[in-house]
Amino acid sequence: MPIDPHRLLVLRAVHRTGSVAAAAAALHLTASGVSQHLTRLESETRLALLDRSRRGGGRAVTLTTAGRALAEHADEVALALARAGREADRLREGTQGTVRIGGFATALAAFVVPALQEIAVSDPGLHVQVLEVPADTGVDLLRAGELDLLLAERYSEATAPTTGPHPGLVEDDLCRDAFRVVVPRVWAAPDTLAELLPGPWVTSPLRHGAHRILEQLSARHGVAVGHQHVCTESRTMIALVAAGLGATIVPDLTLGQVPGDGVRVFATAEDVGSRVLTVVGPAGAHRSPATRRFHRLVREIAGGRDDGVRGAG
Repeated sequence: MPIDPHRLLVLRAVHRTGSVAAAAAALHLTASGVSQHLTRLESETRLALLDRSRRGGGRAVTLTTAGRALAEHADEVALALARAGREADRLREGTQGTVRIGGFATALAAFVVPALQEIAVSDPGLHVQVLEVPADTGVDLLRAGELDLLLAERYSEATAPTTGPHPGLVEDDLCRDAFRVVVPRVWAAPDTLAELLPGPWVTSPLRHGAHRILEQLSARHGVAVGHQHVCTESRTMIALVAAGLGATIVPDLTLGQVPGDGVRVFATAEDVGSRVLTVVGPAGAHRSPATRRFHRLVREIAGGRDDGVRGAG
């Protein structure tokens, strides 16, 4: 009996999340629906895929050796289905034209550059123009019709006042990006953030997230922050930290792109803060097929960092 590829994706979700309930939530199915898919997949393969002797009250799920092997193959299936879906979109919509996308440097590097590499092969008729712009300028360009999409960021209320929603525009959440406290590798860092705060810091201008987080940590612990170097560029901030001139606060996305051989993340259980990375643009009815196609591709790439905040836009 042929194996249903979609049931392999269900098995992969169970393997990744560790439970039927969590997999059901991730796949927008009921728990009973997930269980039925798994039962049918076992019938199709004539293999025991779940180790039911270790269910632990029916909550946690452990796969058998055969189950884990098939779940690993499901990654290739998911990739093949995604590519087939994109090809179907391209053929159905006749995707071609130009998409003008703006945003800040780290988001463009993380999401737009891989998308450009993908469309060079899959969508030769789709041309993308990239413009690195501040968020406020990008919104103005969207409203003026000079941009089609904008990569932006929205901070939680605990981190900074929200920058959206933007009247007349639609904001689509891509993924959450956590902030980390980073210290020089040569430092003998203290045990707590409260002990770290009086030392020197490398921070951002007043309206930026890192500066606001530092202010909130100072207020939370009742400790005045020490001497501050103020920078707008992430590479400069990390370079100063690597030189031993202070600690800093940067998001995971930045840490993944900026060389940091001389720095390390300060281990703390305290929630430092986070931001949500978004795509902003006109409502779907006002978007060209090329813009909708590129938006979906960016969402798919951002999905690799997804922890449950993506919207349906």
